[in-house]
Amino acid sequence: MRIRGYAIRGLAGGPPLYFSRGMDTLADRLKALGVTCSVHAQGWLLHPYGNVGTILADALQAAQAGARIVLIGHSMGADAALKVAVRLGENKIAVPLVVCFDPTSFRALLGPPPVPPNVGCALNFYQKVDPVGRGTLRAAPGFRGRLIQERHDQAHVTLDDDPKLHARVVAEVKTLMAAAAA
Repeated sequence: MRIRGYAIRGLAGGPPLYFSRGMDTLADRLKALGVTCSVHAQGWLLHPYGNVGTILADALQAAQAGARIVLIGHSMGADAALKVAVRLGENKIAVPLVVCFDPTSFRALLGPPPVPPNVGCALNFYQKVDPVGRGTLRAAPGFRGRLIQERHDQAHVTLDDDPKLHARVVAEVKTLMAAAAA
């Protein structure tokens, strides 16, 4: 069974600023393993999370073709990754891994929803150094997977670029690949 990854940049992850470039680097590392991984903007300033539907449609198609879905995001892209996971759960699709690099701490309309029951492992790297990001995750009722939350003393804009954290993600994906091959 193959892995299909989606790396999702944060609020200013598209033109002209292209923040969250760590998502590009991480996607390239996953591609080197043979994982199909695409990079997406979560939306745009006036339409936050506007690409959730597009990412969802592609992930549904990939899952129906037999792929295991991995969602990775930075900042509002991490929020978007969880929003996609929730919608995949509504479609009875398991998500073995969601990785969040410093999701937002908003809890109202914006921000990350609780980790849904269809997620096997949610790995959250967050920071408390600067006022951007700073989000920890909550488990939704029925969640029985692994919820790993790690605080790192880095700025929001550098956390998604950390090679050590990328290595952790690669190791998690390799574990999924080995389990699928067994």
